[in-house]
Amino acid sequence: MKKKVVIFVGLGFLLFGCTGPTQDSESVHLIRVAQKARDSNNPEAALNFYKKAKEIDPENGQIYLGIGQVYVDMKLLDAATEYLKSAESRGADPSKVSYLRGKIHLLSGRIDLAEKEFSKFENEDSLNALGAIFDNKGERKKAQEFFKRVIVKDPNYIDAYNNLGFSLFLEKKYKEAIFYLESACAFPGANANYRSNLALAYGMSGDMKKAREIYSKDFEGEALEERITNLEDIIAETQRQ
Repeated sequence: MKKKVVIFVGLGFLLFGCTGPTQDSESVHLIRVAQKARDSNNPEAALNFYKKAKEIDPENGQIYLGIGQVYVDMKLLDAATEYLKSAESRGADPSKVSYLRGKIHLLSGRIDLAEKEFSKFENEDSLNALGAIFDNKGERKKAQEFFKRVIVKDPNYIDAYNNLGFSLFLEKKYKEAIFYLESACAFPGANANYRSNLALAYGMSGDMKKAREIYSKDFEGEALEERITNLEDIIAETQRQ
């Protein structure tokens, strides 16, 4: 997945500076292994490989950017901030540095500063993050515009489909929500959270059979029945309002 929210994207790495072919090959390999470890939710291993790459190529800004990103994942925000400074001074992609700084502000509760940072560049991650900020403010239309811009820029950005669908769901536009949530769930990287949103949208639209079918892809037995019961409770509460 390209992601989330909450959202979280793998980084392409380019090496800078004049280095020999053996050094390049080894550092590139370590960076790739670090990326795979991060994608597998193994931040400790990712840090280990990134730091080995840094020993080989200490002036490569992309390595510092990768370390900063892992620290953001781990919510070690002071360490992340320091590595982003190092990444910036070594020529790392400024749009990626800015996005991660925005995430640090967001995780620290500094929403206005996060919004300002995300607004500096027109990349998919920042636009998606801006959409999430405006959705949390209840500004659905503006949020949905940002999510749609992400999809136009990158039709494979799965998280934008999910976020757009859920934003429409919050407006009780269930048919439109289902369209985008189905799109998100059609990607190979779709996870249980996306499918749960889709099941919720089907349930609220009155199609409990379809909701159960979707929940059953991730749950069975008591866990499945618990989710169906919760959905029925949500529907009943909505009808009472």
